[in-house]
Amino acid sequence: MAGGVAGVALAMLAACGGDGAVAPAEDPLRAYREQAVDWQACDPETLGGESPAYLALKERLSCATIRVPLDYAEPGRGDAVVAVTRVAAGTPAQRQGAILVNPGGPGGDGLAWSLFLGASWSFASDSSTTGQQLRVIPQRYDLIGFSPRGVGASSRLYCGTNGTLMPERHSSDRSEANIAAMVFNARATADACIRNPLARYINTDSTVRDMDLIRELLGDAKLNYVGISYGTWLGAWYASLFPERVGRMVLDSSMDVTGAIDVNVVLQPTSIQRVLDSFIPAYAVRHPDRFALGGDPAAIAGVYRELSEPLRVAFDREVRMHAIVNLTARVAKGAQLIAAARGLNQIVRDDPDNARNPAVLEDKLMDYPFAPDSFGDDNDIRGLALSMVRPYIEAYEPAGRQVEIGSADSVFQAVVCNDTATRTDLQYWVDLGNQMARSHPYAGGTVTRNPCVTWGGPAVSKPPLSRAAAASPILMLQSEFDALTATEGALRTFDQLPQAHMVMVGNHYTHGVLTEGMECVDAVVGRYFADGVVPGRRSDCEGPALPGEDSVEARRVAPALAREQPGVAALAREELRRRLDAIAVRGQGF
Repeated sequence: MAGGVAGVALAMLAACGGDGAVAPAEDPLRAYREQAVDWQACDPETLGGESPAYLALKERLSCATIRVPLDYAEPGRGDAVVAVTRVAAGTPAQRQGAILVNPGGPGGDGLAWSLFLGASWSFASDSSTTGQQLRVIPQRYDLIGFSPRGVGASSRLYCGTNGTLMPERHSSDRSEANIAAMVFNARATADACIRNPLARYINTDSTVRDMDLIRELLGDAKLNYVGISYGTWLGAWYASLFPERVGRMVLDSSMDVTGAIDVNVVLQPTSIQRVLDSFIPAYAVRHPDRFALGGDPAAIAGVYRELSEPLRVAFDREVRMHAIVNLTARVAKGAQLIAAARGLNQIVRDDPDNARNPAVLEDKLMDYPFAPDSFGDDNDIRGLALSMVRPYIEAYEPAGRQVEIGSADSVFQAVVCNDTATRTDLQYWVDLGNQMARSHPYAGGTVTRNPCVTWGGPAVSKPPLSRAAAASPILMLQSEFDALTATEGALRTFDQLPQAHMVMVGNHYTHGVLTEGMECVDAVVGRYFADGVVPGRRSDCEGPALPGEDSVEARRVAPALAREQPGVAALAREELRRRLDAIAVRGQGF
């Protein structure tokens, strides 16, 4: 026994260096933190081709792939890779750090966002103070885009099996058969994802730690950040996990980050329905000659509720294809779609014997008087009605398909189920879907299709939001009627972040206001990143006038920047909007 004790003592002394000092523990992430980042010229095809933005900034643009631990808790499990882009600061001597960008999703690919956001700022008009301040940002900061783990050029998540999903009708069909199909399909896609060993490591906590590793590899003490939609969930998680490392952080179109992530899944159908029931009908009433929908907003809102489920499928498809609820400037397209649906529905009701005869329906649509007092709108409305005919007929007999979802949807499902706990009582989601299908028929019933019920619980623990109060001032941007991240949820987040400052854009529902060139938003963002100046706790402003509602006053407060900026900046903003819309067109996401 004495010999054994002596041996242990000698071993301890050896470990301590023989002088009684305890040797520091080996850093399990050392190999990742000390990796050499090999920045190379980017392949333009991975970023959208040789766009004007690419040609203008390619000398400052570079790409790299970094190794990240698959599991930060146990780095020995192996590696994943994260693809990163960088638009280097134009004036290196004045560099203040880097700004990471995430466009949302979860499952949105932000790899090209450094390029297009950099171009929109670099080539902003130099004839206005706001434009000059925006131009300062890419001079002083590297702009960093990245593909979050699971999507894009990073390690991809794929969810699929050889199984077959059950044919499923519109979520407002609450028949026993359709509910059974929704439940079966949710379970089947969840099982397909869980089969992939990568799935448990696709979560916000891991992505946040990837972001922090990127910050460290760039040599920055603080993380500066722009997050849109789900990107605000990411940003708030980072601020809660690493409050002392937060630099200047913009949260645009915020989710409710105060609790579980599925709160936002339930909240979204209410905010979408509000735009369809209130905002668009009110606009249509103000333009009776353009849409011929009458003067009663409630009656216009009732058009959708009178549609059969197959017609709702066709209507919803057009909403997504045209990203109508993503951008206030598309409010007229929304009114046209309501007029188109009303006309097609009337034709179907008047001739039930030919309700599923595409040739007859298309022929009658050609003669239908949609908006005879407005030739342009009449043609547009007719085109929308014609485009609904085929998907409407196909919706009568929906087809099954293989259990397979793309990487973006796979990541969405994994993050939502891995991040926070959800109720596993299936009947709760069926009952909630029944209730919401009546009150919010556009998408309320989709809550029944919840893959997290059988997922097996979260893979990570969400840090307390109260920790984020120790972070630097955060800038929040929100539109009053945002349809994809409801303002009610954004305000709950704002209330729990005492150091946050919010700019609220009134009478708009645009999702992702940073991309729109609004003077009252860009002026605040420019000052914030250039000089660290934040507005008051909350400031409200009016965005640009709605289509066809311009006035002298509206022109005075409209975004002069958007009118004046040269071609490169305008095209870059259009590309940012297109990429942001693409996330929502999938039908699920933030």
